[in-house]
Amino acid sequence: MRKWTEHWGRLGIAARGIIFAVIGTFLVRAALAYDPQEARGLGGVLQTLAQQPLGPWLLGAVALGLVAYGLCMLSVARYRHIPTGRVQ
Repeated sequence: MRKWTEHWGRLGIAARGIIFAVIGTFLVRAALAYDPQEARGLGGVLQTLAQQPLGPWLLGAVALGLVAYGLCMLSVARYRHIPTGRVQ
């Protein structure tokens, strides 16, 4: 299970990184243009990806990555050991 969690986690974290990089790009563009309307959140980024020539494929890849991240977090939540601080 640990092996699968690591694989899904890597894929998911990469997908989150890509999404955050695109959001950051929009924020920088908005700051440089002094136009707050150019700043976009997750919904705006996904709409922009959908409008690209390979939009459905890009959205599918992002969705797969975010599902992978969700599976990784479910696995981490299930199997993580949190010490209680009690002496055993």
